[in-house]
Amino acid sequence: MVPFKSYLFQVSILGVILFMTPSSNAKASSKIINDICAKTRVPSYCLELLESTPGAAAADLKGLGKITLNLARLNATKTLGQINSLIPKTIDPKLKEIYKTCYEQYDDAIGDLKDAETYFNQGDYDGRNTKASAAMTEAGDCDDETTKQTVDPSIKKGNLDLDHICSIILAISNNL
Repeated sequence: MVPFKSYLFQVSILGVILFMTPSSNAKASSKIINDICAKTRVPSYCLELLESTPGAAAADLKGLGKITLNLARLNATKTLGQINSLIPKTIDPKLKEIYKTCYEQYDDAIGDLKDAETYFNQGDYDGRNTKASAAMTEAGDCDDETTKQTVDPSIKKGNLDLDHICSIILAISNNL
């Protein structure tokens, strides 16, 4: 039989270990986030995004991979919805055509991001990179279209955000 003092000591030690573990994990995750963000196009954007995203601070590299894929898909879906709402409101035929082209590009980008997720879940990080790069290209192509005429600023922001998030995805995949 274990004496009560010995039992109390063991429980105390276990409590201290459990109390300290989250802070050391947070430091490790913070280091992971800093290392990843340093390898992106815009490190400050990466840090701000990941530090404000629930679950990112406690995630490992694979967890960050899932989180950033979700963020990219959410961004692309939101931008696609904004473009879709602008098409019927736009009177200028040239601007309407730009929005239609961007709509197609974002529809493709969302498909690319879904494929990237499939590759990621299969452990195919090269495939994930290829599809994330394709989504990034779609946003860039839309951005190129929007230089032809003044467009709604939300579309320019969506293009930029998707580019930055895909940059994070690529940095994560290159470290897996």
